[in-house]
Amino acid sequence: MRKSKCPVCGSSHTVKNGKRKGKQVYKCADCGYQFRNDRLPDDFLLWKLYQGNKQTVKELAEQFDVSESTIKRRLRNVSIEWEQPSLSGGGFVHLDATYWGRNWGIMLAS
Repeated sequence: MRKSKCPVCGSSHTVKNGKRKGKQVYKCADCGYQFRNDRLPDDFLLWKLYQGNKQTVKELAEQFDVSESTIKRRLRNVSIEWEQPSLSGGGFVHLDATYWGRNWGIMLAS
């Protein structure tokens, strides 16, 4: 488990110190500074980096200095609703398939 480092003195001697506005707050045992650990971006930006920029879970974990399981958990929580784009124009598509045996065939579309 990686401990949160104090942004003031860099010490890893930190303890959890409650939550403020739904975010975990830490306190440095050496200098007494209180801080939030905001290393990760929000879930949608993380999804954009993963999906749009084609970064792997391992690359994201190294970039934000967290474990791979943290990245996987955050990506599992993303819920994006997809909408079918409206199609303009009209027309038909004709498909025809012919198979020879189980493993070979041809499909035509016009």
